Amino acid sequence: MNIIRFRIQGRFGHFLRAEANASAPTYPIPPRTALLGLIGAVLGLTKDTPQTQLEPSRIAVSGPMSDIHWHKAKLRKDPPAALPRLVKGTQKLDKQTKPEKATLIAQEWLVNPAFQIWAALAEPYHSQLESRLKERRWHFQPSLGLSELMADLVWEETSVGKSLPDGVHHVCTVFPREAGDLDMDTIFKKQLVLHAMRMPRAVTTDRVFSHAAYYLERNARSVPLHTADAFKAGDAVIVFL
Repeated sequence: MNIIRFRIQGRFGHFLRAEANASAPTYPIPPRTALLGLIGAVLGLTKDTPQTQLEPSRIAVSGPMSDIHWHKAKLRKDPPAALPRLVKGTQKLDKQTKPEKATLIAQEWLVNPAFQIWAALAEPYHSQLESRLKERRWHFQPSLGLSELMADLVWEETSVGKSLPDGVHHVCTVFPREAGDLDMDTIFKKQLVLHAMRMPRAVTTDRVFSHAAYYLERNARSVPLHTADAFKAGDAVIVFL
């Protein structure tokens, strides 16, 4: 199995949490569904199709938790009043014009996010993704969650992924909680900081999401895990989302 490794980075990122309501907090890393959408932008797949068209795909992600910034975004509830058909040079503001109705939503943004991505796709998408990343060509501008938050993509390597035997491996990526058992003695000795969270993993054509529970290390340090799901890709030991 060939595995593509590339880097995504940008000035800001926002991956809306599924449980968000009045405010808009973000996941600290891009969920699997968001990564499939980003790959779909590179390949030219239309909106909402990559998450189903690219299945089955194997995706892994690694990266430290970014600093955060709360940004207030103005969301329009009603469109502006229509412009008059005739515009005169002496025309003045109509005092009866209704003001636009808008509301401020607080969004949590990641500051200077940067992540390593490993991807193994079905053909012909895998070869197309590799060539486009190498040549820095994509159909649509990739983004870090929101279309306004543009992402830069950098191809790093393509390696042959090798499945590792069942045992304790030092995994450098985010991994599902069901992937194995944590080596807590080593984790305490290395003073690792683990975060547990649920994130979207897959979505249907009707926008019905399925979630999974994951562990990630705050500074993207490798975590000792007794697992049979680990792969060696280049110099990295990874577990797919």
